[in-house]
Amino acid sequence: MNIRISARNFDLTDALKEFAEKRTAKLERFTPYVIDGHLVLEKDKATSIIELTMIVKHATIYSQVKNPDVYLGISDVFKKVERQLDKYEAHFRERKRTAMKTKRV
Repeated sequence: MNIRISARNFDLTDALKEFAEKRTAKLERFTPYVIDGHLVLEKDKATSIIELTMIVKHATIYSQVKNPDVYLGISDVFKKVERQLDKYEAHFRERKRTAMKTKRV
């Protein structure tokens, strides 16, 4: 799974990059579905805006979190995307199963 990480209005440190890559590793079970991903870390005066866009088969999953702490924001955005991917995977499996039932009849 290839996820690009970019930063706006600040320099991306190695620690932030490692933390984001560690969180990405938890999404490895969705590798058959994920085509591409992009993590954007943006820093304003007091808040951080973290956006994660995952392009999967037949859909695009997008999540955005505003948090003063970048690390907590990264964790939150990955939790949100993981929930969305779980839902997508269940929907995808159900669609396949329905197609298999109609073929047998």
